[in-house]
Formats: sequence, structure tokens, C-alpha cells
Amino acid sequence: MNIKKYEDRIKELTDRAKAGNEYSDDCDLGEQFYLELLSLFVEKYEQQIISRDDLIRKQKALRQRLEKYYQWGEIFDRHTRIQNRCSPLLTEAEKHGCPVCKKLVRIFDGRN
Repeated sequence: MNIKKYEDRIKELTDRAKAGNEYSDDCDLGEQFYLELLSLFVEKYEQQIISRDDLIRKQKALRQRLEKYYQWGEIFDRHTRIQNRCSPLLTEAEKHGCPVCKKLVRIFDGRN
């Protein structure tokens, strides 16, 4: 997966958080988490509770977690597409396949 394609979205979220706009209807749960937590860190920095270096370190760690969140989302979507493409074939193999095919289908489905 190429993280570069998410750079614009992450920059947009980062800019929102730095401006104090941590609530948004166009964010999913992972992005909302990033926004709120980064906003909290920025606020702590502005109140001089954490240093600039701490803010940068925390922002980098949050970004890495958001990138992993995006990666897991892509893996899930890819798995769903594969499962949807295989489903009719597995049904057919279970109905009309040999005993080995039927057993493979049950193993693949987690029933055996």
C-alpha cells in the first residue's frame, strides 16, 4: 500500500486539529480519533504543558497509527472483495464438488 495517497487527507486533518476544529462529520472513527487527540496535544503545547519536541513526537506517532489504520482498512476491503468473488465458487464446490473439495470449502469457511 502506498501511504503517499493519504498525505493530502492527513495534512487536512492535521491543519484542522491545529486550528482547533476537532469535530467533523466527514471523518470516520479512526480519523476522528486522530483529530481529537492531536487537538488535545496542540492545546497542551499552547498551554506549555508539553514541549515542542514532545508535540512533534506525539504527532509523528499519531500519524503512524493513522497510516496503519488506513492500511488495515485497505486489507479489510481487499479481503472482502476476494471473499465476495470466491463465494459463488465455494458454494458451487460444496454442492457439486468431490469430497475433498467439500472438505476444503468447510475448512476455508471455518466450519471444519
